[in-house]
Amino acid sequence: MKMKNVEPSDIPVWTALSQEYDRYVKELVSDLTEWYEGNAESISYTDYMNAKIQKNEAFMATDKSSICCGIIAISKTNNRITFFAVSHHCDFTEAGKALLTHALSELRTNRDITVNIIKSDAEQIQKQYTLFRQYDFAFFTDGIENGVPVNCLKRSPPLIKTL
Repeated sequence: MKMKNVEPSDIPVWTALSQEYDRYVKELVSDLTEWYEGNAESISYTDYMNAKIQKNEAFMATDKSSICCGIIAISKTNNRITFFAVSHHCDFTEAGKALLTHALSELRTNRDITVNIIKSDAEQIQKQYTLFRQYDFAFFTDGIENGVPVNCLKRSPPLIKTL
C-alpha cells in the first residue's frame, strides 16, 4: 500500500469513493442534498475536497496498480479526521491501517484527535468503528454532520507517567 497526497485530478476518484458510502447515509436520511451541498454551517463537498487538497490535508492509499483503495482527510487546525473511506473493492484492514497511521503521523498526538462516523450498523461502517477503537478512539458524544447523525469519537493523548 502506497500513500500519496490527493491532487485536483483525483477529485472524480474521491467523489466515486464517497458515493460507495451513499447507501449507508441513505439509511439515515432520504435526501443527500445537504450531505453534498452543505448548509449554513458547512461548505459543499466539492469546496471541501478542494480546500483539503490545497492545504495538503487529504491522502490516498493506492495498491500496486495505483488504484485508489481509500482516502483520509484531516484538519491540522482542529486536530481531527474529517473524512475516512476505504473502497469496498480493497482490503479494509490493510488500507484502513495505512490511512489511519498516516493521518496520525500528520496530526498532533499530544492533543485530542476527533472523528465523526455515521451511525450505521452496516458491515463497512462497523469496520471503521473497529479500526478506530484499535487506535484508542472512543465514543464521546452524538452529533449531526450536514444533516446526518454521527457518533463522535475521540482519541486522547497518552497519560504521562510521573515518578
